[in-house]
Amino acid sequence: MQPSKKDKPIGVCSVCQAASNRREALNHRCEKVVTGRRCAGVLKSAVNTLWDECESCHATGKVGPLPCRECEGFGWKLYA
Repeated sequence: MQPSKKDKPIGVCSVCQAASNRREALNHRCEKVVTGRRCAGVLKSAVNTLWDECESCHATGKVGPLPCRECEGFGWKLYA
């Protein structure tokens, strides 16, 4: 049985590009810690953002039983 594909993230940080699926976090400060300090960015809506399916996990967020390291378990990466 193959795992199902995840939905695209609904938010993305304006500084570190961290993805989020928490609707209540939108328009609030990013919670990701970068080099020992909390990111100064703000999570903005990513509804109109272009996303690429992660090549490692094929949008499932997992490689085997572990979360995908390339997309941090979201299954999608920002379009480059």
